[in-house]
Amino acid sequence: MRCPSDKVAGAGKPSSWFYATCLAACGLAVLAWGCTHTSVLERIPEVAEPPAEFDLVTDLAPGTGAPGACGALGNQTLRELQDRLAGQSFDLHAAWSRFEAADARARESGAYLMPRLDATLAGNDLTFPSSGLVNAFLFQGAAYDATLAASFEVDLWGRLRNREVAALLEAEASVQDLRSLAITLSSVLAEAWFGIVAERELIALLERQQATSERFLELTQLRFGQGLGPAQDIGRQREQLLSLQGQIELARGRLESLEFQLATLLGSAERKTPAVSPGLGPLLAGSARPDLGVPAQLLDRRPDLQAALRRVEAADRRAAAAVKEWLPSLSVTALLSGRALEITDVLSDLVRQIGASGGQAVYASGSRRARIDQAYAAAEESLYAYAQSLVSAVGEVQTALAVGRSNRELVANLEERLGEARRVLLLTSESYREGATDYLNVLTALLSQQGLEQALVDARRRQLASRLQLCRALGFAPGTSVERLAAGLAAAPETRVAEGAS
Repeated sequence: MRCPSDKVAGAGKPSSWFYATCLAACGLAVLAWGCTHTSVLERIPEVAEPPAEFDLVTDLAPGTGAPGACGALGNQTLRELQDRLAGQSFDLHAAWSRFEAADARARESGAYLMPRLDATLAGNDLTFPSSGLVNAFLFQGAAYDATLAASFEVDLWGRLRNREVAALLEAEASVQDLRSLAITLSSVLAEAWFGIVAERELIALLERQQATSERFLELTQLRFGQGLGPAQDIGRQREQLLSLQGQIELARGRLESLEFQLATLLGSAERKTPAVSPGLGPLLAGSARPDLGVPAQLLDRRPDLQAALRRVEAADRRAAAAVKEWLPSLSVTALLSGRALEITDVLSDLVRQIGASGGQAVYASGSRRARIDQAYAAAEESLYAYAQSLVSAVGEVQTALAVGRSNRELVANLEERLGEARRVLLLTSESYREGATDYLNVLTALLSQQGLEQALVDARRRQLASRLQLCRALGFAPGTSVERLAAGLAAAPETRVAEGAS
C-alpha cells in the first residue's frame, strides 16, 4: 500500500517519523489481510442441500393440508391433554429456563459494546507512631478516596460485535430447541394416548371373545353330555379360554403402564385415566395423511433444523471473533478521583484523567492460533451436524411415509381376511352342530377369527402412530399446534401462581 506523503522543511527529505508511520501502516495492512475470516456458511449449499422432492413411489395416496391434517389428529380429549402438557411438563419448563439463560448470555455479550462506568468510595483510618512522622496529612488518622472510572473498548474490527451476534444466534437456537421439544413431547403424548385407546379397545375385544369362548365351552360340554363329542374337546376349549384370560391381564398391565407414562409426561406421579374415546376406527376415519410438500420446506417447518442452522451461524461468528483477536485493540478511559479528610469534601477537588491505550499481542506460544483452529473446528462440526440433521429429517419423512403405506395396506388386508374368517367360523359351527365335522376345525376357525380381530386392533394403532410420526417428521405437533403449546407454556407460571393463591 502507499503511505500518505509528509511535508518536510529544508532539504525535503522524509523524516524518521514518516518512515515509522508508513512501516506501521503497512504492517497493520498486512496483518489485517492475513486475518481474513473464511466463512463456513458458504459451504452450506454444497454440504447440506435437500433433495428436490420426496420419493412418492412408496405412497400414492392423496394428502390434505399438513397443518390442518395434523392439528385434527385425535379428538377433543387429546387436545385437552396437549393443553395440559404445555402447562404441566417439567421438561418444557426446563427448556424455557435454558432459553432465558441463553438470552441473558446474549445481553451480557452485548454489554461489552457499551462503555463501562465504575464508582468506588473508600475510607481509611490510619494510625502512625508519634515520632518519625513525615506526612502531616496522614497524621490526621482518616482519609477518604473516591473514584469514577469510565472505560470503553473501541470495536475496530468487529470482534465484540461478532461475539454478541453469536450469543444472539445461540439464544434463537434455544427458542427453536424449545419448539422442537414441544413437538417431540406432543408426539410422545399422542402416541401414549393412542396406545391407551388401543389397549382399552383390545380389552373390550378380548372380553367379548371370552364370552364367545364361554358359549363354545358350554356347547362342547353339552355335546359331551349327550355322547356326541370326546372329552378332549372340552379341554381344548377350556385351554383357549384360559389363554384369553391371560391376554386380558397382559393388556390391563400395558394399559396401566401407558397411563403412568401419560402422567409422567404431564408432570405427575399419579396415574392418569383420560376420558373414553370413540375407538381406533373413528379416529382413523377422521384423520387424513398430511400433504408432504417439498423437502426444502422442512428447513422452515422443523425447529430442530432451524436450531442447527443458527448454531452453524453462531460458530461461524465465534470463528470470526477468534481471527480478529490477532488485530490490535484500542481502549479509551476516563477517570475522576478525589481525596479528602472529610467525606463531604471528596468531590471538591477532583483529578481528571483521560487517555487511550492500544495493545497488540506479539508472542503467545501459539495459544491464539490454537483458539482459531478450535473455533474453526467447532464451526465445521456444527456444519456437519446440520447436514446430518437435514438428511435425518428427510429420511424420517420417507420412513414414516413407507411405514404408513404398509400399515394402511395391512389394515385393508386384515379387514378382508377377518370377513372371510367370520364366514368360515359360522359355516364350521353349523357343520359341528349337525355332526358333519369335529370340534378341532371349529376351534381352528375360532382361533383364526380372534387372532385376526386382535391383529386388526394393533394394525390400526400402528397406522395412527405412523400418521403421527409423519406429522412430527414434517414439523407439526399432532392434535395441536406449536404456537398453542408455546402460548400455554408462557401462561403456565402465572396460572400456577394463581392456583396456589386460591
